[in-house]
Amino acid sequence: MVYSGISVGLLAAPLVSTTISDGTKLTVTATILKRASLQVLAQPGPVVLTAADIARGYVDVPGALEVAVQNNSADGYLLTFESQGEFIKQTRVQGLANDVQLDALGGSIAQSANGRGVQKVTLNLGFRFALADAARQGVYAWPIRLSVTPL
Repeated sequence: MVYSGISVGLLAAPLVSTTISDGTKLTVTATILKRASLQVLAQPGPVVLTAADIARGYVDVPGALEVAVQNNSADGYLLTFESQGEFIKQTRVQGLANDVQLDALGGSIAQSANGRGVQKVTLNLGFRFALADAARQGVYAWPIRLSVTPL
């Protein structure tokens, strides 16, 4: 919390240049640290694998995860998906500019910024999990952990 207050204070700090009465010039600048945050708005429940899913080789979970990303980096941000499901061979993430295919462990996806300053975007992400050969019917805890880092 303290860091957030400092960051906001620095965002508002203008470049100041002034001349002191003895002719000395003083210039003050501020550096704004890059920051990105992620808030889960809608979280998926467990993944249910049926016999039909096993036979088909995948299970679709459309629009399962809704998140708000806030970022102040003009370079954008990096979304990192960590797979924690042993039943997954590959994951297709839907809801970004393009669908992205990740391996069994997950992966990272760079997202560009749309201008300068603090930007907020809401992402509604769907998933297709390609099933590992060892996948069995059952109910599994949500297998994806998501984090964000400024670029």
